[in-house]
Amino acid sequence: QEDRGALVSSGSYRTPPMGRAHKGAAAGLAPAYSFSAYVAEVDVDIETGQTKVERVWAAHDCGKALNPLAVEGQIIGSCHMGMGQVLSEEMKYGRTGHLINPDLLDYKIPTVHEMPLVTPIIVESNDPEGPFGAKEAGEGPLLPILPAVVNAVYDAIGVRVDELPITPDRLYKEIEKKCRKEGIDDPLDLSPPTLDYSPLQDVLEERANLHSERDIERRYDNDPPPYHNGALFGLDPEVPGDEQDSRWAAVVIPPEGYLDNPGLAGSAWKHVERRHREGQK
Repeated sequence: QEDRGALVSSGSYRTPPMGRAHKGAAAGLAPAYSFSAYVAEVDVDIETGQTKVERVWAAHDCGKALNPLAVEGQIIGSCHMGMGQVLSEEMKYGRTGHLINPDLLDYKIPTVHEMPLVTPIIVESNDPEGPFGAKEAGEGPLLPILPAVVNAVYDAIGVRVDELPITPDRLYKEIEKKCRKEGIDDPLDLSPPTLDYSPLQDVLEERANLHSERDIERRYDNDPPPYHNGALFGLDPEVPGDEQDSRWAAVVIPPEGYLDNPGLAGSAWKHVERRHREGQK
């Protein structure tokens, strides 16, 4: 190919127009949900509050991985971005409202020295509504690293943190608070962490299995019913839209009265619909 150039291709994809005429609805709601599961290994100095993430195992369901190398890069990059959120990055303001850490010396972004060894794990599925069965691998892989690190800290020292980032001073204050609560002087004598089982886990597992079964049925159905992306969270695809709980009802076409004076969101919706209809001619 040296004398002919690179082999390239292009394509387009339009998400099902399942949203209302609100801001952002013109782009269509996400036709599929991705899922992630992360495990973090941390080293916590209980006498200083310093936390270091040693390793991360990051599994992400991206549907069909059209470019596995890019997906792995997204997962690793998301871990780096999330590491900053959970351990160091914080915008601090003075009493007059001015930013007191406006440069990269004081606004701590993780460097290569703080990055753990990340093992990206691609979990492939075949989503019936995604392009070629694919889902996203952009923002989704960023989210799990935060709770993974927080839970790992709790598993290590038994201290639960509910404010980010987990800076050494903030974590040490929580350690001192727990020491006072338990009436001990040495943080090394703190009681070990406990894991409380939540009955919500059973509900989520049941809904996830049901969601998977419906996707498999749709894959082999020549005339599949309308797809609802809220099935995992309680919406019943077998019930007509106007009979659903109002929180899950999906209305594709806005009321006529709204379209008479639609505003920015409605105008965008009409523009996208017009382009879509013209493309089908």
